[in-house]
Amino acid sequence: MNPTDQSKFPTVVIIGGGFGGIQVAKQLADKPVEVILIDKHNYHTFQPLLYQVATGSLESESIAFSLRKNFEGQKNLRFRHTEVSKIDAERNVIITSIGEIAYDYLVVATGSTTNFFGNKEIEHYAMPMKSIPEALNLRYMVLQ
Repeated sequence: MNPTDQSKFPTVVIIGGGFGGIQVAKQLADKPVEVILIDKHNYHTFQPLLYQVATGSLESESIAFSLRKNFEGQKNLRFRHTEVSKIDAERNVIITSIGEIAYDYLVVATGSTTNFFGNKEIEHYAMPMKSIPEALNLRYMVLQ
């Protein structure tokens, strides 16, 4: 997939559909660029409310929002549901599970993961809460 061949506008690829990636994509609406938003999930998670999913106060559907639906009216944006395995900065190409995606500008907004600071015991016994599946695992553990 080489979008630069199809358009006279530069291609901006945004890796990550979290708060940062969404904000950049919205700022580029109606600008003379082609935007490709890439995320391994087809939804955005509103992380500040994960604790309510974990405690059973909210259902997970209440904090997950469709990325495609969020950008329905934005004509210069395409969403790709894929996982990035490598960035080839020399060729300006991203290698993904659906193939290569060329870019003129790249924004990496991948978010964060739980850091156990190398402590294997904590990693083994802790229950992180940075995603909906992790919050649901915590909820089920509390309910059991």
